[in-house]
Order: sequence, then structure tokens, then C-alpha cells
Amino acid sequence: MDGLVGADVGEDGLVTRIRIDPRAMRLGSGELAERLLGVVRAAQLRHVAPPALDPGDLSRRLDELEVQAARDFEHLTALLDDTIRRLAD
Repeated sequence: MDGLVGADVGEDGLVTRIRIDPRAMRLGSGELAERLLGVVRAAQLRHVAPPALDPGDLSRRLDELEVQAARDFEHLTALLDDTIRRLAD
């Protein structure tokens, strides 16, 4: 946002809101149009740009998921073993 004008984009990538500060009305129509176009394009680009991917963060997150999956598997295996023992008795 450039301070005088701003724009928001929804989940669908369409502009949902345009903000115009009253001070922007002092600008000429050409300059106001350029600023509006700039903030709308910037909002749209933020919507379509892929999020920055940090390989280190991704690696740490995958490690956490692996550890959690192993814990969950151990827990489910213990429950299954316990159920089988109860059924056998």
C-alpha cells in the first residue's frame, strides 16, 4: 500500500476492497489511476506469488512429522496388541 491508496485481494484472487485516503483526491486523475493500478497489481501478485520456501524449515518440519508419525504408529500398534490380547482371553 502506498499510504494514499490500497487494495485487498480475496482468496479467489479478485480485488475485494480499494481504499482511497481523502488526501489522494488532491492528486491528478492520471497519478491517482497509476497509484491505484500499482496497489491493485501488488495485491494480486501477493496472492499468486508462491510463498518463500526455506529448505531448512521444510527439513525440520518433515523431521517433526516423521517423529510424530512414528509415535502415532507405536501408539496404534500398542492399542492393537492390547485389543488382540483381550480378544484372546
